[in-house]
Amino acid sequence: MTLRISSPEGVMSGVELGSGPITVGRASPDHAPDVELGPDPQRWVGRLHCTLDFADGMWSVTDNASVNGTLLRHGDVTERLQGRKRVQHGDKLLILGDMTADGEPLYWELTFLDPHTTQPAPFGPPSEVRHTGPGLRYDWVAARAYRVENGVETPITGLRPQGHQLLRYMAGRGTGGESVACDHAALIAALWGPPEEWAPHRSYTRSDLAGVVRAVRRCIEVDPSRPRILETVTGIGYRLNVSGSPA
Repeated sequence: MTLRISSPEGVMSGVELGSGPITVGRASPDHAPDVELGPDPQRWVGRLHCTLDFADGMWSVTDNASVNGTLLRHGDVTERLQGRKRVQHGDKLLILGDMTADGEPLYWELTFLDPHTTQPAPFGPPSEVRHTGPGLRYDWVAARAYRVENGVETPITGLRPQGHQLLRYMAGRGTGGESVACDHAALIAALWGPPEEWAPHRSYTRSDLAGVVRAVRRCIEVDPSRPRILETVTGIGYRLNVSGSPA
């Protein structure tokens, strides 16, 4: 089993898991966890934040009463870790590591990868649910976006190229009347390509993505501070409420 680690800035690393228990947390002068999440000058991560254990051929994780808690994502479901939980290939631990200037959480992401599993890959297709509020319709031929509410279309103006790119990617993953959720990594790759294509010494993080999202919201939302079309999915990414043609 491998633990793939992504920092709040998007820096990737990996740890091979042998046998437990394995401690995860923040280092201090008198304490060094097996998996160190740092630097952490704001002390978001606990010294002994959570513990991984291996028994009876299965891995499990326990939150050690950390102040900021641990989130466990299994498929499309993200929940706060309570007690001891089994983890499988593709499951992800989310540990708060920072916040943007406007209060959006930035997480350490610890993904469990088992090369011998028969489970699906960790990042499957985006979750889709029905949506009945305001939505967005994207005209691919004309490269124009429309806000749709109560059967009325309003043309959206002021979108910059990256805003169009974000909306085109998300809108293309659903059909009329659906909400399409995409994780941070997928959206960063959609806007800037995979990390191996980035310029030397250049990286793109959730903060960069959040900047694009804020600019898009200023164009498509009636109240950008309370988004109803491009919504935040805490610890995962963003959800675009897509609309078909008005009735």
